[in-house]
Amino acid sequence: MSQDFILDIIAQGAWNGGTLVDNSIYENKGMAFKGGISVNRETIEERIGVRTRVAAPLDARIGVLAFQDLLDTSGIDPARIRVLIAATNIGEDKFDPGPTSSYLYDRVRQACPRALVLDLYAGCPGFNVSMEALYMLALAGALESGDLAVIIGAENIHRAEAFKPLDTANIIFGDDALATAVEIGGCAGSASPGRVSAEVAVDAGEEVIAAVASGLLPWAREGRLEGIVVDNQLGKIELRVPATAARVQHALMERLFPKETAAGAFKNFRTAFEIYEGYGTGFGYDMMSADADPRTVQSIAGAYTASGKYRRLAAVFLKKGQPVRLSLIEGSSAARVSPARGVIDTLTRSHGCFAGFIEAKFDEDGVFGVMDGKGVFLYATRGAKAHLSALLAANQLSLQDIDLLIEHQANFAMLPLTLEQVLAEGKAAEREKVARFLAEKMVVNIHERGNCSVVCMQRLPYDLARGALTPDTIQGYPVNRNLERLRHARTILFDSVGAGMTRSSFLLKK
Repeated sequence: MSQDFILDIIAQGAWNGGTLVDNSIYENKGMAFKGGISVNRETIEERIGVRTRVAAPLDARIGVLAFQDLLDTSGIDPARIRVLIAATNIGEDKFDPGPTSSYLYDRVRQACPRALVLDLYAGCPGFNVSMEALYMLALAGALESGDLAVIIGAENIHRAEAFKPLDTANIIFGDDALATAVEIGGCAGSASPGRVSAEVAVDAGEEVIAAVASGLLPWAREGRLEGIVVDNQLGKIELRVPATAARVQHALMERLFPKETAAGAFKNFRTAFEIYEGYGTGFGYDMMSADADPRTVQSIAGAYTASGKYRRLAAVFLKKGQPVRLSLIEGSSAARVSPARGVIDTLTRSHGCFAGFIEAKFDEDGVFGVMDGKGVFLYATRGAKAHLSALLAANQLSLQDIDLLIEHQANFAMLPLTLEQVLAEGKAAEREKVARFLAEKMVVNIHERGNCSVVCMQRLPYDLARGALTPDTIQGYPVNRNLERLRHARTILFDSVGAGMTRSSFLLKK
């Protein structure tokens, strides 16, 4: 077994079914974009770059089908699977209390009866956050050399009726499911996990967010909490989109910065972002463990300290009818491990002040997603430079050193504007420079599949490898113009942004 990596992607499986739906389905429905712009084929493509998307059948669990395809085509031994993660938001059914991973585990339960099984809710970056969690678990020795972990991303947004019928958010999204197998390498166990240094139980009542934030406040005043991981056993979509952890993060920030809160600083995009970045807030995400054991979230949070990036984290266990269990996880600085290949580094940051940009809300008609398109656009484009620069600089890289950038396909217009921010060196990047990078160092599929949420990060490299992408032009920009060379890319950056609001990225070397 090779000793030079922590974890590496070794195989993928996919659901490749469904019905292709073009923009004509949204014409003459009374739908309009902001500003009263009529929705039709041309305006959809002009505004978001989508021409078609895939709709899944109502009677299929597409995540299970993708997982089965991985098992059927990859030749992996299911007995080696030690972690199984369902990375999702709405998943297969918005009323499914979860965990979605339990349906997947039924396929391999006999082969690996003691596998760690969980859902992970981190908005559209769920796949990237899952990769980071596995990286930390391997580094901390919770996974051993030769073990396998599988991440299944699945979003059946049409079946779930995620948005109200006339909400233009429907136009953006498509259904998809991918399964990705990763192998643990010889660098596993290079550092020790953190330990629980304090615990407290809180009676939250109906005000869960406020109660948890108040419970964590004494620890946050003693020293910065660099991550919040919540095992959310409540099973309600409105309590996981966005992740409860992101809302807790912001409620905690409001308590830490009372003067700024009173002055309305968190209601202004620029000042809120500056406060978060200046303070150095970490990440926040929800999971839902299949075993519903409070020790599971403690061990996952403890693994993060093994990287040396994090010293203090909070683990939160939420279950109906029980007091909320809060744990402070602390670890000593660990020696930085520099794997030669596979995943070499990760970075996740949440800004819970913007959690309301994408959220599930109840009204008289039920529960539906609500999205602040302008707010999401601002966060996705303006937050990119600082985040990606921090990850790349820590590894002595620049964006020009990247052979392939896998960027979340939320709205095509975000892609050149994000590049414009990241490539800028004191002034706006030239359109020609942006266009060249987009054409030669990125792959694009939003025009054909729409925004597939969590699954975007998995579908793009899968379709690149199997030759399913083709050159095209979107909103005047050439795309997919360097496919043969990109199939052999050696240094790859995965970057995604979504509900929370959260941005998560990782570097992969081949």
